[in-house]
Amino acid sequence: MSLGDSSNMIENQDFQIVKDSAKTDDKGRLTLGTVAKAKTYRVLINQVGQILLDPIVNIPERELWIWQNSIARSSLEVGIKQASSGELHDLGSFAQYADLEIDE
Repeated sequence: MSLGDSSNMIENQDFQIVKDSAKTDDKGRLTLGTVAKAKTYRVLINQVGQILLDPIVNIPERELWIWQNSIARSSLEVGIKQASSGELHDLGSFAQYADLEIDE
């Protein structure tokens, strides 16, 4: 499996040894200890058999569109920056529209 230039995927080359030696069990499982506890990883392997565990966060499919639409994502990022810096404009309650039918 090739994912192109892997140097773009590795953001930091400063690796620390977690264990000097680790052996997989009969089912191919490897225990890494608390450093990897309750995390999800993408697993990559290179041509010489070195394995890289890349921590990932899964998102619901219904939210995937924001990551695929760069214009919407940029707009969201601007909004988040504005909100965090206090650039807010209170438009009041929108409760009156809660039961409004929306034509799709």
